Amino acid sequence: MADILNIPDLGRLEIIEIYDYYDQPILFACKNAVGHLHLVVAADENDQHETWLYVRVSAERLNLIRSGAIDLHDAFADPEDGRLFQVKFPYDNSTSPQIEYLESNQIPEDMLPTLGECLDLETETLTMVRTTEPMPKHNPTVTMKNRDLVN
Repeated sequence: MADILNIPDLGRLEIIEIYDYYDQPILFACKNAVGHLHLVVAADENDQHETWLYVRVSAERLNLIRSGAIDLHDAFADPEDGRLFQVKFPYDNSTSPQIEYLESNQIPEDMLPTLGECLDLETETLTMVRTTEPMPKHNPTVTMKNRDLVN
């Protein structure tokens, strides 16, 4: 099994949430020592290596992804900073992982999650506005005072 949490360019990663699991986490959120958040997905595998995608996300965007407001496809296809990491972990442990930066237009469609696939976790994405005072009614005198009439 590849050490998917030890990426030289990202630092040592710590999983903060697992969204999908099959023998190991295959879709999860993690952070590094300085607090940068990443969404990670197992994208592909063949007889030589496993390929994973790592996309940096802000806390706000992660909340939107968690709530389903942003689907998983778009979370990876349209990164906030325009790029993501593609990491290939060879099954031969004597070889180092291959790390490649991909711009959003370079990401192979078949490596992305299915379009429309979403998480649906209870997430606070907007704060509730609560007021006990009624909204003021429109007062034409206040609105028109010190205003020029334009024809």
